[in-house]
Amino acid sequence: MKFLMKILAGALGGFVGGSIVGLLEAVVIAYAGGGEEYGVFRFASVSYGIIGAVGGAGIGFGTVILPFLARDSRAAAAFSAGSVAALLGLAVARFRIVRDLFAESLPITSTEGLVVHGALVVGALLVLFAVRGLLLSLSREGSSGFVSVALISVLCVGVGSTATSTLDAMMTGQAPPVAPGTAQGPNVILIIADTLRADFVGAYGSKATKTPAMDGLAKDGVVFENAFSNSTWTRPSVATILTSLYPSSHRVMYKTDLLPGEVTTLAETMKGAGYVTVGYVTNINVAPSFHFEQGFDEYHYLTPEFFFGATDSGSKLAFYSGMRLVRARFLAKEKWVQHYYQDAQTVNGDALPWLDKNADNPSFTLIHYMDPHDPYFEIPYNGVAVARVDTPDPDPSQRDRLVKLYASNIEYLDRFIGNLTEALKASGQYDNTVIALVADHGEEFYEHKGWWHGTTLYDEESRVPMVVKLAKNAKAGTRVTALAQLLDVTPTLAAAAQVEADAAWQGRDLFSNTPAPAALFQEEDHEGNVLHSIRTDSWKLILANEGNPRHLAAVELYDMKTDPKETSNVADANAAVVEQLRTDLEALKVMAGSRAVTGSTGEIDSATSEKLKALGYAN
Repeated sequence: MKFLMKILAGALGGFVGGSIVGLLEAVVIAYAGGGEEYGVFRFASVSYGIIGAVGGAGIGFGTVILPFLARDSRAAAAFSAGSVAALLGLAVARFRIVRDLFAESLPITSTEGLVVHGALVVGALLVLFAVRGLLLSLSREGSSGFVSVALISVLCVGVGSTATSTLDAMMTGQAPPVAPGTAQGPNVILIIADTLRADFVGAYGSKATKTPAMDGLAKDGVVFENAFSNSTWTRPSVATILTSLYPSSHRVMYKTDLLPGEVTTLAETMKGAGYVTVGYVTNINVAPSFHFEQGFDEYHYLTPEFFFGATDSGSKLAFYSGMRLVRARFLAKEKWVQHYYQDAQTVNGDALPWLDKNADNPSFTLIHYMDPHDPYFEIPYNGVAVARVDTPDPDPSQRDRLVKLYASNIEYLDRFIGNLTEALKASGQYDNTVIALVADHGEEFYEHKGWWHGTTLYDEESRVPMVVKLAKNAKAGTRVTALAQLLDVTPTLAAAAQVEADAAWQGRDLFSNTPAPAALFQEEDHEGNVLHSIRTDSWKLILANEGNPRHLAAVELYDMKTDPKETSNVADANAAVVEQLRTDLEALKVMAGSRAVTGSTGEIDSATSEKLKALGYAN
């Protein structure tokens, strides 16, 4: 009986220790991100408690074998609570510190790494003794101690549930009705197709992928043949699209970054000009918890069906990331789209009725589709897909299969872009609507011995489609070869709607008389890869941090005229070109960060200003 009581007491103590860690992480998440709901408190107290109970039962069993650790069940519960809180807290703290403070680049063997990990171990030991002592002080000796620990575990769940209910109630105020728009310009729809490579679209030369709807939009609009993202993963890239600021200025670069309130978004500008603004998104990176709803009268985040009963806020827990990985790699072979995002059919199911109902109301609409993004699903859906989460480094022999799946997902998206344009035509809105189709970034299929996106600045990750259909199909069929960038989307759409641009925007109206710059700037700081690039019509220079996880060379130079696929690094043979581009790149870096919303940016000196003017930049 003593044997079982110690194990059960260990499980209860472990539940308490786990819940404490979960509630503390929930506080960090709520403080850092906010959002529309606070289910993270309830989910954290229960999920971490269950994990802790499993570990605590094992620790309780250990106290049976090694009785000096705990002489009775009360002591076993306290020791288990402290041990679980220490070990689980150590794991969670390390995850958050390495990811959130060191951008996933903290080698354990470095001086900084040794100091941080040493401090974590010391902290874990302090937590062990603190939680153990707390539980001993709150529980009584003898059999009633067991009941005390059970009540404390119930209290932990109660605290989590109460915090969720209270905070959610504070968030559920009645939204004021949206006033009719007063703008006189055309309607504007911005379509962002996540992870869509330009060379997989028919209008950009693809023969294998069939995209009749996108091609039709291109026929009615203007195609920018050489358009590039300024970053290669979703959050900084979409932030650039919506704010016309480089990542260095809007400061949305890392996985925990929020869109700052100080920026002026396209939605805010359109709303100020009398447009009704609405957004439909299904990528967690642009969810309201990251503040991308700024300026929208209505912002609909179509959430996936999260695993384990989590909500959007709960999915930010370290526990969720770990268990999702375990589930994908070891427990569940089938994959269904709704667990990752809501597909184009579902997005249209929400967006099209709104557009039809507001046909006579001047509006700006953002529609963000996810379908080209991994997992790459077999269509029709049958549970078969390839996902980055469980296949981070596919065998190169699988390239053709992955490319085919990716292309089929693009074709699926194209059907619903066609569904959207046909609905606009049927309601009479198409002719008086400006429609922009862009992607936030591309995708890599082992062209440079890697996969997915966000870790390089090569063209497969950064060259994107950019099509703008103007009202009454003005300039239809035009193809522009000059360099364009996602930075230009917002000022171009504002101008097309006859809305004045914000003075802080760094991009240009692509239909203005302002000539295209002679060079484009790209930047990335993601998962330990710190990259900067400058590209001209002839050259592309990429600089990478030493020891980066992608094993990229520190200096890469490509002749884009003779080697557009960037296969041969010619930096060593062109030292003078590298030096000149380095100088120009430094000037572009200063300009990119010159309108930073936080921190001190300083003035652009006269020499840098002259260099920027030579590159085609007024600022």
